[in-house]
Amino acid sequence: MQKLLIATFNKGKSEDYKSFLKELPLELMTLDDLGITQDFDEVHNTFEQNAQDKAKFYALLSGFPTLADDSGVEIPFYNMEPGVHTKRWDGRGKNDKHYKKFILEKIKAIPQDQRQAQLHAVLALSIDGEINLAEGIIKGFLAEKIYQKTSTHGYPWDSVFIIPEINKYYEELTEEENYLYNHRRIALEKLKLFLTK
Repeated sequence: MQKLLIATFNKGKSEDYKSFLKELPLELMTLDDLGITQDFDEVHNTFEQNAQDKAKFYALLSGFPTLADDSGVEIPFYNMEPGVHTKRWDGRGKNDKHYKKFILEKIKAIPQDQRQAQLHAVLALSIDGEINLAEGIIKGFLAEKIYQKTSTHGYPWDSVFIIPEINKYYEELTEEENYLYNHRRIALEKLKLFLTK
């Protein structure tokens, strides 16, 4: 059985990937499983470069085939920002109450008919030094009110991003809906060919 390292410290994201890959004959490992504590600094201006370099970094560190990603929110009104700066658009780099307040201020500054946004993910798969990339995009719009019920995903943007097809906040998706409308899952489908070789 082929081993695959999922290069993230985020437990929720790891669980998503494990669910999306459960039908493949893979032994999935996380950075925590391998005792890897080194963080990768996403310094590039594109999701592609960050994902690619992250996959290379952890593949070299672990010696295993590695799946890595970079993702974020892109807002046409703000020239596709925050993009790669999604986690730290407020300059503090923390997903706290301040960041949610900052997000709402940015949304309220957008005219109501221009609040389109998209979730964009790029995945990189490193196997034997070869890198394959794939992207997934979910289009929606931004709400000016935070989804206040119990958090299921824990990302600040999930509580303001609405998927128009089902008129739901990303934060409130069921497990089945999360599968259908997950930008990482969409990208991962394009990489499964390389995982089954």
